[in-house]
Amino acid sequence: MKTPFGLQQYFATKQAQHHQLLDEESERSHKMLVKEIEIDGNMCKKQASLVLDNTPVYFPHQPYDVQKSYMESVIRALNKKQNALLESPTGTGKTLSLLCASLAWLKKNRKDQLNSDQPKNIKIIYSSRTHAQLKQVAMELKKTVYKPNVSMLGSRDQYCIRGDFSAIKGTLLNQSCRKSVKSNQCQFYKKEHLILMAQNYSTLISSLDEAKQFGFKNKLCPYYFERQRLDFADLILLPYNYLLEKDFQDVVEIENSILIFDEAHNVQSTAEEGSSFLITHNNIIEAEKDLEKWIDELESVSIFYDQLKSKLNSAKVSTELKEFRSIMITIRVFAQYIESFKNNPEFVISDKDEKYLISDARKIQSMIFEHTQDKENTFRLWSENSQTNYAKGVNKNNFAKYLTHCSVLIEVMGELSQIPGYHFESWVKFMKNVFDLIKVEDEREKQKLSLNSLQNEFNQYKLSFILDQSNQLSINMWCLEPSLAFSRLFNKSIYSILLTSGTLSPMPSWACELRIPFEVQLVNEHIIDLNKNLRVFQHKTFDFSYNQRNNEEQVSKFGVTLLSLCQIIPNGILVIFSSYSLMNKFRSKWTYNKLLPRLCEIKACLWEPQQSAEMQNIFDLYKQKSKKGAIMFAVHRGKVAEGIDFSDELCRAIFLVGVPYPPKQDNHLLEKMGYLDKIFNDPEFTNQQRIKSSEWYTQQAIRATNQAMGRVIRHINDYGIVYLCDKRFEYRDIKQGLSKWAQPAIQPWVNDDDVIKQTKEFYNRAISIKEQCIKEQIEQKPIQEQDCKKRKLQFFGLQNKNDFEKLKDETQERVKNLNEQQQQNEYINLQSYQMNYQEQQNKNSNKNSQKQLDISNFQNINLSNLDQNSIQEIQQKMDLDDDQISRMESKKKKLCIRLKNQK
Repeated sequence: MKTPFGLQQYFATKQAQHHQLLDEESERSHKMLVKEIEIDGNMCKKQASLVLDNTPVYFPHQPYDVQKSYMESVIRALNKKQNALLESPTGTGKTLSLLCASLAWLKKNRKDQLNSDQPKNIKIIYSSRTHAQLKQVAMELKKTVYKPNVSMLGSRDQYCIRGDFSAIKGTLLNQSCRKSVKSNQCQFYKKEHLILMAQNYSTLISSLDEAKQFGFKNKLCPYYFERQRLDFADLILLPYNYLLEKDFQDVVEIENSILIFDEAHNVQSTAEEGSSFLITHNNIIEAEKDLEKWIDELESVSIFYDQLKSKLNSAKVSTELKEFRSIMITIRVFAQYIESFKNNPEFVISDKDEKYLISDARKIQSMIFEHTQDKENTFRLWSENSQTNYAKGVNKNNFAKYLTHCSVLIEVMGELSQIPGYHFESWVKFMKNVFDLIKVEDEREKQKLSLNSLQNEFNQYKLSFILDQSNQLSINMWCLEPSLAFSRLFNKSIYSILLTSGTLSPMPSWACELRIPFEVQLVNEHIIDLNKNLRVFQHKTFDFSYNQRNNEEQVSKFGVTLLSLCQIIPNGILVIFSSYSLMNKFRSKWTYNKLLPRLCEIKACLWEPQQSAEMQNIFDLYKQKSKKGAIMFAVHRGKVAEGIDFSDELCRAIFLVGVPYPPKQDNHLLEKMGYLDKIFNDPEFTNQQRIKSSEWYTQQAIRATNQAMGRVIRHINDYGIVYLCDKRFEYRDIKQGLSKWAQPAIQPWVNDDDVIKQTKEFYNRAISIKEQCIKEQIEQKPIQEQDCKKRKLQFFGLQNKNDFEKLKDETQERVKNLNEQQQQNEYINLQSYQMNYQEQQNKNSNKNSQKQLDISNFQNINLSNLDQNSIQEIQQKMDLDDDQISRMESKKKKLCIRLKNQK
């Protein structure tokens, strides 16, 4: 978990986590309707249909073998109610395969449910890393025939479209929104309109940006629109940090759900972050001020206090205001203690010029119990005859009541007061997390279980105090156990968990870290032709390890090699460094020796910024420049290496400079590795799968490498070269972990001239292949793109019920006119048919008369006077006439049937 520097950064971090997705205004209907998953009948006719494990599946085109294998694995896992690890390289249609297979299975399940006593609908919760990646999921969903009820979850920060709220974020925005809604002062919140729109657009597929556009055009709040659709959603889309947050299970009912984690290679670290928590010293100081302002308001506004007393009575706790005065003193005393704690001699200076002190997590409990009590009664809050519940601080006996008092106050004042209390809310949330850990330990103590066991949650955390350069202290509770978040999910009776990514290998580590079985596992091959689409060159001498990074000769040599190759490589190039410090070292050296200006003459050079807010502008500029030629210098685990799609000309080659091992001087990393070693050597875990810290450390480098390599091939016709610019990529433990699809393409890089020659040949051949592919695509446009356009929903909804009735009447009128026109056409066709039929009958009548005459003549003929040939000629003529009559009768019947069906 990243350490914040100052209060502003702290709240920026919290906003990024998108807390408080839903709140108390959510009016859920618990009535479950068994409803089949709808499909688009017109699209079905144009899509491939197949049956996988007794499940009918529609797919936009005839699936590749790897896509069939992927869908079979998904359906097999769901049929057996098992968990799955599904690795499939980028470009193999992983997302589309996952959607088609899971929705096909859900459709079949709903059909079966109608004939059974299954009590509750199974739904799919589809998660990915970011909303940007979910936008791609929404685009893929539009290509399928499936039309489930959908909801895309987001925070008010992301969805709010009120202009006067644009400057506020986080808790302050949540409070302002609630007040505005309750007082009916938001032009975008009309409850009846929201309900009507949610019903009429239950299957609307939209990304976050499209949902906001929909809200603007229809004058409705996209945040509450998605909430309204949530109750009956078959498919819920959301970033997976929501799923792994402690509070999420109180927001959305996840029981009996299929949980899908797409782009799951970062799930472990996200799970640890979701269970970690922190607070800053400045936050604690401001929390006391928030509370004092609220208490003053309660004393001066009687109606506020009356509301509070009513809620406190319901919660069965004291209603006296002096209880809140004593809570205020607990915060003030603790803040004073933290100020003195900054002078602790045990603080150690890190290489970032921060000071840090790491301690046993259980220490936070004793700190709160000992340093929230005003031992000397300095603030004259109580006397021996009149004490409050918290006059002597927080302890095990009053901790639950303390949190109740605080929570009720936040609930009431959050609705009534104009004074924001988000600092106080942060304090209460921190205390609630500590209380939860204490509860688990108390339960173990009652059951006479060891408190020193690593199964005890307190031992799965580390308490870390970090003092930054501005002398701001933060108290961090680092969670080191990713399985903690998943155990919370499994306590909710999850149906199945599916983890998928282009880079999950090595597979065994997932069961070790998440402590759940994965019965279904798949490692897919790529769909590309390696000989035509990919080259991987492994350098034999470069070494950019920590000890060698000051080797200036090596830095210059790589620069000259890059200069030579970028004159041959077309379009865009990515150069990915193992760290920002290494990238800055190269930039400084190349600027000094004038190599960077020479690179800029050949291709535009851009650098990934450390501030993610600046990344979009840099990427937009790179896209503009890449057609003529551009180089993006970036780092592993950043947005370039993992979060952005660099297809086609955006990435024709990628240079990986240095092996991306995590920095070993990072304190959080060292604590994690120490924790893994404890588990590996603990007899209590002998019967469980475990992983050594050294192996885990190497796996972090492998997964980052594989993610970066995946930038170069994004679809079946994409092509490019990967240059592994470090000899350590050839080490056995690294090489074996590289993506299986790329391993056969690896070639040794011994001689620069040879590599330059091969590079030139590869791009000459690849460009000619690409031109042929473009020609074929022009001649034969994919049907699914046309279907997708037809199905794309218009963002012009119904403004109110009158509009709905008007549209309904207009539709009925159009249908009536259409029917009348159709009947008129049918009448004209029928008249025409009858005339033709009568004419044909007359012809037949003449033919029949002639036939009867022929028969009569034939009978009067003396056969003895005829030769055999004459008899055969007469017989053939009679047979021919019979055939004509028979065909005419058959044609008549068919035409009658067709006209009847049309009528």
